[in-house]
Amino acid sequence: MHRVIPFVVSMGLLLAPLAARAQAPTIQFKRGDLRVGSANVTENAVDLRLALDLRAKDMAEPLKVAVSASSTQRYTTTVLAAKGQVAHKVRVAFDDVVEVSQQQGESQRKVSPVSGKTYVAELRKEGLTITQASGKPVPEGEQAEVKKSLPKLGKPDEMAAAFPSTPMAVGATLDGFSDALARQLVDDSSEKTTRVTEARAKLVEIRQESHGLAGVFDVSMSLSREDASTPIVTTIPLKGQMTVLAKGVRLLDLTLSGPVAVALTEDAVEHGFQGKGDGEMRLRTGIRAADTPR
Repeated sequence: MHRVIPFVVSMGLLLAPLAARAQAPTIQFKRGDLRVGSANVTENAVDLRLALDLRAKDMAEPLKVAVSASSTQRYTTTVLAAKGQVAHKVRVAFDDVVEVSQQQGESQRKVSPVSGKTYVAELRKEGLTITQASGKPVPEGEQAEVKKSLPKLGKPDEMAAAFPSTPMAVGATLDGFSDALARQLVDDSSEKTTRVTEARAKLVEIRQESHGLAGVFDVSMSLSREDASTPIVTTIPLKGQMTVLAKGVRLLDLTLSGPVAVALTEDAVEHGFQGKGDGEMRLRTGIRAADTPR
């Protein structure tokens, strides 16, 4: 045994440099102060397809529903006033904002009231104010649409705050990512309830982008949605990737997709409804620095 121990020690000394080289590569995400005049272009796209068969005791034939919807949004945000890492005043210029839906074979194209318009949004003591670029007031309907595109105005970036202050190694996961992403994606407007659970982001790659090093993450989550006006609950296990620029902790791209599982609410089952359905969903967000502010 005494002859084996020196051999093991010597092998350990020989292999130590190799083990050091085999350590997972790391990347340092570093937040920075916002610069007045900086501008980003954001592009959002969501595609959803859903098919449903609904039955009830008093229904002669089942109700068959086939729905699909696609929405696209593109806008440029320019920082007009900021303190540290928080913007308090921005100019936001929308390109075409369109939603195309199809139900039972009939198509409908809906253009948002903010499409092609420019606004100035500022967080003041009395709250968030939104005006036209000329300073004129904005109708309430348009204000609501603008606010949906500016959820972080006047607030710290929760997604960026989820990143560690120390270097992150390939294979590591983001702590606190689930709650931050849930608040980023969920819009509990009207009578709809959306929940994000089991959100997870794992660093799988470090790559060189045009503006510096970026981390690529495998992302997964479960998105469930219930609407009080319908008897169904949809659950979507989403998977995809997210690319984040290390400098400034800036999201470059997030793409998620997954199948849609349909179930009936407890109340619907108690009232004798039966149903089955399926579908698929895909969403993408891309952000890049604008060539020129708008």
